[in-house]
Amino acid sequence: MPRESVLAYWFRAAMSGAFGALVFVLPSAPAHAPVPARVVSAFADTHATEIIPPASTSAAPSTGLFATACTGAGYCAAGGDFQDGSKPVEPVVATLSRGRWSRAIQLSLPPDAAQQPYSEVNGIACISAGDCVAVGDYEYGKANSQQAFIATESHGVWGRAFAPRLPSNSSVPASAQLGAVTCTHSGFCAAVGSYQDSSGNNQIMALAKPVGGSWRPATEVASPASAAANPDAFVTGIACTGPGSCVAVGNYSVSSNRFAAMGMTESRGTWHQASGIAAPRNAIPSTFTGLSSISCPAAGPCLGVGEYAVSATQSRAMSVTEAAGRFSRATEITAVPPGASLHPSTYLLGISCPSPGTCLAVGGGRNRAGLSVGMYMIWSHGHWRAGFLPPPPHAGTGNRGLSALYAVSCTGRDACTAVGYYHDRAGHPHAEAASSR
Repeated sequence: MPRESVLAYWFRAAMSGAFGALVFVLPSAPAHAPVPARVVSAFADTHATEIIPPASTSAAPSTGLFATACTGAGYCAAGGDFQDGSKPVEPVVATLSRGRWSRAIQLSLPPDAAQQPYSEVNGIACISAGDCVAVGDYEYGKANSQQAFIATESHGVWGRAFAPRLPSNSSVPASAQLGAVTCTHSGFCAAVGSYQDSSGNNQIMALAKPVGGSWRPATEVASPASAAANPDAFVTGIACTGPGSCVAVGNYSVSSNRFAAMGMTESRGTWHQASGIAAPRNAIPSTFTGLSSISCPAAGPCLGVGEYAVSATQSRAMSVTEAAGRFSRATEITAVPPGASLHPSTYLLGISCPSPGTCLAVGGGRNRAGLSVGMYMIWSHGHWRAGFLPPPPHAGTGNRGLSALYAVSCTGRDACTAVGYYHDRAGHPHAEAASSR
């Protein structure tokens, strides 16, 4: 089956380690990390509020939020997963409207979902408030094979998820997953992921929903020329500037112990072969090198972010630009938050660029205590500035003080929402939100 993405691996670890969901509207950066005033100044003095999880019989249900999408009308949707004690992990969504987050709700899986279907939302996109699309994967059949799903929200009501039609050379039984989705205001949507072909190799796939139409069958996108016999490709980020004009990023296998970042572009409705993206010159071979997310402002180049290895125990955030169908070599991001460890191991998982030259990225890094905690970075005037995001008051401390941010969506220079999860003081999970609205 398609391999588990780096994010999915962390999510599984988070569920077993009792992480909780967290949603933040980002606060101002610390005074010693100056940033353009309009980028985050509207988010000062925020405080955490609970996002109530689905009804549960467990004293400490686990919830994670891994994707978010916002419209310009003060509306956001977020998706992830939920586990009620030892029961199956199921996909959930929650919405922010008029300053209040709804209680998270579980999505209905396709009828062939397994009795114990590990399932999660990996990506979410909105055409307008109450009109969104969520993608992810679930386990089905007696063998618990993995399959991709698409769920659609219309007028605020989520319909039952369905499995998309896979490329004609897919394996039997089918095995696939969707990692990201995006939609334009016109109603065009595109999604990317991976599937297993009839030879047992994991290939890239992409599919689209035209304006006013239904989802078309997925098609294979050729892996980079430098890919191993089994490309083991996975796509985790996509952005479109219009119908049939998109860019996507992820990673793929070069050899058994080395993965590399990749990017691919679509023009006039045709996806071109993915290309490998060279890591920064100080990178070492790693299975975690890759790009996680990409964002394209209305004008100017697209900006993607991810991570690479600088040693056997340390990662570093990196960025890449795309313009006119060409990707730059990845560049290391040396910015670190105040209070970071001497070995910060930064990584970036999500990015949103509300205007040319201004972007907000989220991920994590190690603090002085050596714990990996949620972090954000702001790109403006050609420079990165970083800060740790303060957790809710009841967040854990010591070895329970872990957190991470996984996705971000901006509708303007001063309107961004990020999602992630954290540990509380008892090591139990809690869905939380922080908003200045």
